[in-house]
Amino acid sequence: FTFETQQFMMFPRAARQATAVGKARFAQTPMLSRSIFQGDSGSSLARSSPISETGQIRFRSNRSRRGLYDGKDIRSGNNISFSHKKTKRTFKPNVFIKRVYSEVLDEMVRFHLTASTLRSIDKAGGLDNYLLKSKNVKEGEGMVVKERILAKMAENKEVSADADADS
Repeated sequence: FTFETQQFMMFPRAARQATAVGKARFAQTPMLSRSIFQGDSGSSLARSSPISETGQIRFRSNRSRRGLYDGKDIRSGNNISFSHKKTKRTFKPNVFIKRVYSEVLDEMVRFHLTASTLRSIDKAGGLDNYLLKSKNVKEGEGMVVKERILAKMAENKEVSADADADS
């Protein structure tokens, strides 16, 4: 036994406090296989799945796929009590149902969206700009309205082109 393991066996609380202050001894997450992590071209998984630069496959819940969540999703973590006993919990995004105005469609559109999405809509200059420019709108309610906006914009372009040709 090393000194640290003996200390942990004899004084578990003191050892826990010592390791909490010092460096972590073990990795927090399991290592991914080398072919997925490096994006090996021979691996079919590396070619077909969406892998970020860090090599991790990002999970999106069905709930976040449905509405405008602006990249937010359910996260997991721990409740930490006064005695530092950890129990698992989930952190859920701040989601509510809200009607937002679309200038192109000239109507109020109902969405499941998060508070951060509302801030992003304001920053983008309106719902239409957010839906057209955001990388987080890929499916669900957002994509349906985005397609409607694009169709309406194409229709307006045709009408204005016809009006220019007539005059």
